[in-house]
Amino acid sequence: MSSNIDFARNLVKGKIAETVFAQMLRETGEFTVLEFGYEKIIPDLVGQGYEENGELVETLRTAPDFAVINHATREVRLIEVKYMHTLSKTYALKDAERMHKSWNPSYLFIATRQGFFFDEITKIIENEGDITPLKHSQIPEKLQANYLKILQDFEP
Repeated sequence: MSSNIDFARNLVKGKIAETVFAQMLRETGEFTVLEFGYEKIIPDLVGQGYEENGELVETLRTAPDFAVINHATREVRLIEVKYMHTLSKTYALKDAERMHKSWNPSYLFIATRQGFFFDEITKIIENEGDITPLKHSQIPEKLQANYLKILQDFEP
């Protein structure tokens, strides 16, 4: 398989994970989910005259994918979403360390075929890549199971 096909396949898996994450949280009715990734921000900044390789744009290249507002607590969390076929502590730690440089505090959500994982990046770093399975009172396990099935359908 060509490297272009592999790249495209991984890009699609990432977009599926982002869609599953956003739709699952929206379905609860408990969160406002805003797309926040650099893909949405950088074209506007470059169009306004910021240098594509400038410091501001480089910081935004590592921006988390979403800003999520919890309606009950009014908390805003910046969340990066990743897909992994199988959870890897090494990659979770690498992603957390990358995010920690510019986006602290922020959170990492990992979608795998086995389930969803979520933690604050500092905690992932402190725990050397360990990330907690997603358990949240506002995101019922049955809802998670329904969205996990969608993810599994795309990657048997």
